[in-house]
Amino acid sequence: MREAALAHLVHPDTLEPLRLHATGRAGDDVLEGTLTTGHNGTYAIRNGVPGFVPPETAGTQTVRSFDQKWSKHQYYREHTARFYTEWYLQRYGFGDRDGLREHLENAQFILDAGTGSGRDAVLLAEHSPAVVFGVDTSASALNAARSQVDHPRVAFVQADLNRMPFPDGFFDLVNCDQVIHHTPDPRASFEALRRKLKPGGQICCYVYRKKAVIREFTDDYIRERVRHLPVDEALEVCEGLTRLGKKLAGLNLTLDLDEDIPILGIRKGSIDLQRFFHWNLFKCFWNDEFDFFTNNVVNFDWYHPEHCHRFEPEAFRAWFAEGWDIRAWDEQEAGLSCRAVKV
Repeated sequence: MREAALAHLVHPDTLEPLRLHATGRAGDDVLEGTLTTGHNGTYAIRNGVPGFVPPETAGTQTVRSFDQKWSKHQYYREHTARFYTEWYLQRYGFGDRDGLREHLENAQFILDAGTGSGRDAVLLAEHSPAVVFGVDTSASALNAARSQVDHPRVAFVQADLNRMPFPDGFFDLVNCDQVIHHTPDPRASFEALRRKLKPGGQICCYVYRKKAVIREFTDDYIRERVRHLPVDEALEVCEGLTRLGKKLAGLNLTLDLDEDIPILGIRKGSIDLQRFFHWNLFKCFWNDEFDFFTNNVVNFDWYHPEHCHRFEPEAFRAWFAEGWDIRAWDEQEAGLSCRAVKV
């Protein structure tokens, strides 16, 4: 991380400025060193990434699950960029890349909360003049990000969403896409993000949506039996679901339902058979643009982490009832997306 970006970091609890003690450099990038206030602890910088995650957080099941995933599979652009970028722009009402650039033309600082390997961080930096901070609890994710991202205005920080080393009211945009539902208390994490957003700034937030009755039951049943497994065993268990998803998708069959089945939460209409299984019975994700392992990791992402909260639309919308002006709202089977301005 460059010293100019480090200068904006503060103590995550007291919000006091931090002093840099660099021990190794490569050009403008600080590769090793520490950040300290002098009396409230010392935070190490390793491989250019300042670390603020305490051992008790790093040791939780959900954090370990994602850390193990990123150590196995560092997907970033190779298979997923087109799909996820278009999905992102559509859900948050940006329309296209020009629309995103227009919304971010005056941004100075952007937070990508739960950055993973930095895909969204790069997208936001490429379409704005802002310094983008990509934050994640996973050291393996940030190692992947460091190896794949070489943008001069993207900086990575290892920190928890509830304890971030930034001043309150600092960011013009907070992006928390497909992340907050994996925190122990998503609403509390949302309020922590809100504090870091300046008045007039925007948040983009996505949560998982509650599914049909059988799907909800099956999800909990499988998660209870998978989440305790080592990552390799959990990935192997998910392979059966992934193969079934691929097989169903390959049939290219459409199921026509003439009426709703309210007791099961199943809605009428024409639906691809694979999608019917996926939304109503159990998660068996398949996307022909992705290779098998990437598809399997998507299913693993769902079943292995202990924390995987789902929301009804009304419950998520209630987060924005006071102090927000909603600018874009999107409801899909997979999840709920909202872009709102802090007033």
